[in-house]
Amino acid sequence: MKRLTVLFLLAALFCAAACAESLPSENSTVFAPTTQEQSAGASASFDFSQTTVSNAAATPVAIDPIDMPTPTPAPTPNFIYEEYRNETMGVSFSIPYTWMLNPNTNHDTTVQYVEPKGEMMDDNGYQTRLTVEKVNRGLSQTAADARAYLETTLDTLSGSFTAFTPGNIASASIGKANGAYCYYKAEFTEGDHTYRMNGRIMIVAQGNALYQIRITAPREWYAYYEHAFRKVRSSFKFL
Repeated sequence: MKRLTVLFLLAALFCAAACAESLPSENSTVFAPTTQEQSAGASASFDFSQTTVSNAAATPVAIDPIDMPTPTPAPTPNFIYEEYRNETMGVSFSIPYTWMLNPNTNHDTTVQYVEPKGEMMDDNGYQTRLTVEKVNRGLSQTAADARAYLETTLDTLSGSFTAFTPGNIASASIGKANGAYCYYKAEFTEGDHTYRMNGRIMIVAQGNALYQIRITAPREWYAYYEHAFRKVRSSFKFL
């Protein structure tokens, strides 16, 4: 279907040129790969047999409440979810059941799910991944602490990508846990290919810890994959 769309667009451009009409340029919405994960050794093409742990301390940053609407509405995904439960981290949430759990992270603090290659909407794009992280701080945490940690995380991430643009930070909450969130744009060059992604990161305070939820996905398909982020957030529970 994507190939038919491309052919249709090429035909439309050819026709416009023949009629000496100029067409307005499109502002596509694409999400670049997370530098945090790139600097940690995880390539844009995820292979669990050669995976390096995503740096738990470096958290992806977010960009403006999402880049303007995409020119063409993305289809609604038909994800089937299952519950993930982690007693050590003290959380449970729903995740697409076909997504793969990264075995090379410390599951006491960090859980990362990666979309299978066979389900990617953009064959040449970034492989979508969703990460949940817990950071123990030792003292009771507040929404202000969560916001400060988000700002620090954004600064760290900016050094990980080829290009990185965070958006405005706004308040967010999960149940009674308050904090902040942000969208971001990123680009990552691997070999002769540049991946463009968008992402969203949320950090909230719960007890003596800060919890982060973030997603990084191909920019042109971000609206599609954010359905998964919203499901994780709406189903997220502290145990």
